[in-house]
Amino acid sequence: MSGQSGALTASGTFEDLTYNTMPEQPAYHEHVLDASDVCLSCHRIVRVERQDPTRGGLTREYETHHERHRDHTVIDYGPADSVGDQQGTFCERCGTESPWDRYWDDHRTDTHEIATAFGWLDDVDDPATTPCQEREVSTAKFRELLKATIRTLEEKGVTLDRQTLAREALDRRRDGEHVDDCLGEATGAAITRAVIRSDADRTDARREVPA
Repeated sequence: MSGQSGALTASGTFEDLTYNTMPEQPAYHEHVLDASDVCLSCHRIVRVERQDPTRGGLTREYETHHERHRDHTVIDYGPADSVGDQQGTFCERCGTESPWDRYWDDHRTDTHEIATAFGWLDDVDDPATTPCQEREVSTAKFRELLKATIRTLEEKGVTLDRQTLAREALDRRRDGEHVDDCLGEATGAAITRAVIRSDADRTDARREVPA
């Protein structure tokens, strides 16, 4: 998955290069990028955890399972090898069935340069135009991903500073960084800011307590 690192070889793929050169961003990876309950295309939660009581001994026990997020997914039909497999659960916004599918793509300048050096783009008429760039994330799309990322992190109980996350992500995007790098680094900065603010609030509260 995205958080893994590995050696880069000439036999690698363009997508492998993008992920393998990406720095570690633990919170973003855990709660969004590598999370099976989040759609990788729109960063909205598509599966929710449920706990149902089960019949046990003298104590009440619960069984945990996941089911579709009813507001963010739809049950529909799509192409399949057999009739029985045609029904599936799809992201209501993106239309993707698997949470790991991305209908958009993004790249970083260093990725394009290294891919060119390895000769992966030799069969492209114009090396400046790659399949990745044809699905590049627009400013409006990035803002949608940013908002969805904040909502998803907060729904999962991550304490963060919204303004820091938004400002940091937008600044990095203007500098041309990869979408996941922008959101990942901004998430880390937003969590750090929230911790610092919380510590400062506790210190101020102690100072206000009369002797």
